[in-house]
Amino acid sequence: MRILILLPLALASCALPSRNSLAPSPVGADTASIAATEAFAGRIPLVTILPGTTDFAGPVAGAVRQALAIKPTAAFDVEAQSPVTAPPDDGAATLESLSGTAAAVQKSIVADGVDPSRVTLSAKTAGTDASILVYVK
Repeated sequence: MRILILLPLALASCALPSRNSLAPSPVGADTASIAATEAFAGRIPLVTILPGTTDFAGPVAGAVRQALAIKPTAAFDVEAQSPVTAPPDDGAATLESLSGTAAAVQKSIVADGVDPSRVTLSAKTAGTDASILVYVK
């Protein structure tokens, strides 16, 4: 009988797990990470390269020349994209298959005279088709 009386009292002093109990002072993102993530948000790609394309050097060089003629300090982001509708494992496999071409596009932009510090390489799940997009800022 005593156990039945003590059980509600013991449970009354317990707190439900919450964000504060698991991480009382969570670490927030630093401003540099947020700025880098949002730098190319909402932009239209300068160049779109479909998977399996191998002769991208000429069109990319032309687009880079035009962008640099407008803004000599332009920054470029080469982004491999996997479709949103793909299952996670398929999306990861798609991004892995695009990584070699995306790296080649990045090297091509650097070979066209752009400082390597102004060319980034990224990957994300977005859109409806697998592709490699080149953004300019």
